[in-house]
Amino acid sequence: MQERDPAAGDTGHRRPRPGSPFAAAAPSITLAVAYAVGVGVWLAAGDVLPGGRWLAVHIFTLGVLTNLVLTFSEHFGRTVTRTSGERRAWWPLITNAGVLAVLVGLPTGQRWLLGAGATTVTVSVFAAYRRLRRMRRTSLGARFGWIVRIYERAHGAFIHGAVLGAVLGIGVVPGTWYSGVRAAHLHANVLGWGGLTLLATLVFFGPTMARTRIEPGADGRAARALRHGATGLTIAVLALVLTGWDGVVGTVAHGVAAVGLLAYTVAAVTVCLPVGRAVYTAKRTAPRPLVLMVCVWLPLVAGLDTLVVATTNWRWLDALGVVALAGVLAQAILATLVYLAPMLRGGTTTAREVIRRRLEVGLTTRAVLVNLGVAMTAAGAAPVAADLPLTAVGWSAVATAVLVTLLTALWPVRAPDPPSVAHRPGHRVVGRGPTGRAAE
Repeated sequence: MQERDPAAGDTGHRRPRPGSPFAAAAPSITLAVAYAVGVGVWLAAGDVLPGGRWLAVHIFTLGVLTNLVLTFSEHFGRTVTRTSGERRAWWPLITNAGVLAVLVGLPTGQRWLLGAGATTVTVSVFAAYRRLRRMRRTSLGARFGWIVRIYERAHGAFIHGAVLGAVLGIGVVPGTWYSGVRAAHLHANVLGWGGLTLLATLVFFGPTMARTRIEPGADGRAARALRHGATGLTIAVLALVLTGWDGVVGTVAHGVAAVGLLAYTVAAVTVCLPVGRAVYTAKRTAPRPLVLMVCVWLPLVAGLDTLVVATTNWRWLDALGVVALAGVLAQAILATLVYLAPMLRGGTTTAREVIRRRLEVGLTTRAVLVNLGVAMTAAGAAPVAADLPLTAVGWSAVATAVLVTLLTALWPVRAPDPPSVAHRPGHRVVGRGPTGRAAE
């Protein structure tokens, strides 16, 4: 009977690994990265390119965020409801045709193109909403089935936000109503479309990215809180639209919007506190500091936003928007890509481990750069520091950290050398002959 050399076990690390469960998301992730490059270009150019930095916000929310929310809500929806299959391959093509139409129509003033693009994206999101609803209703007793319900609410928030954005873009909103409708549009898309999806996903996927477990009972508390938080956000969006009404109605609407956002804040704290504690005590992994800071920024943004709406101090809305987009949503996306990169890029166990270890090198420095840059950019957008050159420095820090992370994840992995004959399975090394060569 032949004995196998123990060293031969290493050959298993060179065998191809089965495909990642996230493989179907790879095309949308690639598109999101391409849009993210566009965001960086528009931020660096300032007002030189058409649409300026305001278009950069829409490139992020429509190009990056929408592609990833649609992809991962579909993936996790099918996972938690145990529903087989994937969405049709042509749905992302339709979605991105609408996204590009909006991004071209906004800076060029082509209202027909803007309206057509917004309608196309909205129809695509509505179709995704229908799929999620069907999954939830046909699933049997799934523990995390409530997450799909929150995804549905997030899709509904997008549809509301898209309608509001379309009427703003085509110029049919009267001047006195413009600020209220704009605030409602921002809240529906940032806190609803992005925020609700993120909060529901954090409950189970946040600890997973940090290779730890969810706290016992945290999912049940999150389910109850997010149900009320989503309702509160819906009320807040509708109330913000009514703030354009002069007199008592507008004043009452501000108060109602603040109460609705307070319910959302409570939900954010209920989700982020146990996830943050679990991630904080976890072992060192590349996504860990990013996930931890998302759990810090998100409740803070929600709470301060409630205060801004309650006091009608809209001057601070731009600074909060920076933190919500860069510190919360973009950082959550970066953490997800860091977690998925070894699975999507590595074809073997060895390659995946190499990518994972690469991403762990300098992870604290990159996380500090991202969050320091977010803080500086937000400070530069705040009314008290508008004259300080903080914005450019802050965006540079964030861009540097993101670029280094992407290059680290995408850098090719050198194929390992083939094993020698002595280390191939089925060969037994019994000693060395007179010439010094191994005898088999």
